[in-house]
Amino acid sequence: MSLKLNKYLSELRSNANRFERTDINGKEDNSFLGRNFRRFFCLTISIVLVLSLNRGFSTIFISYASTVLAILIGLFINALIFSFDKFYEKPNSNGINSMQKVWDTQSYNYSKQFAYITGYNIVLSIFTIISLSLCTLFETLMKVDIYSYHFDFKLVNLQSVGNFLFILFALVQRVLIFYWISSIMYKTLFVVSSMIKYMSVKIDRKDD
Repeated sequence: MSLKLNKYLSELRSNANRFERTDINGKEDNSFLGRNFRRFFCLTISIVLVLSLNRGFSTIFISYASTVLAILIGLFINALIFSFDKFYEKPNSNGINSMQKVWDTQSYNYSKQFAYITGYNIVLSIFTIISLSLCTLFETLMKVDIYSYHFDFKLVNLQSVGNFLFILFALVQRVLIFYWISSIMYKTLFVVSSMIKYMSVKIDRKDD
């Protein structure tokens, strides 16, 4: 079961990232900027925020972020459920004109894009809530002041190595939380803007 879960999550992540850079006509942007812009953007924001929080997350932030993410999870799940009737099988090109074929392809591509990105947003939100829960379960430990420690090669011992590994874990956890949150916000804005674009295209079809 765990192997299948890892496979499903890996496929979901891969397809979500692919459809994030694919338009409704099926054209994929494989440029370096297209593949890595969001990663660099979110990672930069995460590192800057982590370096400005020497003692980690406040209780108010944890409560606020968890509440917002829980609401988003509910909205995303409802969006997936109510969008089932919008999903189409790969259209058959036999017996239809070229314009209808283009429209069917656009509907198909948008449906896949919406499903994968929204589904991956749900997964990221769950992972973020789990990571934030560690800050509540181990509140004193996770609020370690990263600037109160310094590394001295002359004082290397088992305890200092343990402290280094723990601080490294705390830093990685903080970066991941901010990275996931910024990715969720970015993907949400992307889904909303692409939905409006698709709706405008669909309205224009009816006006023709």
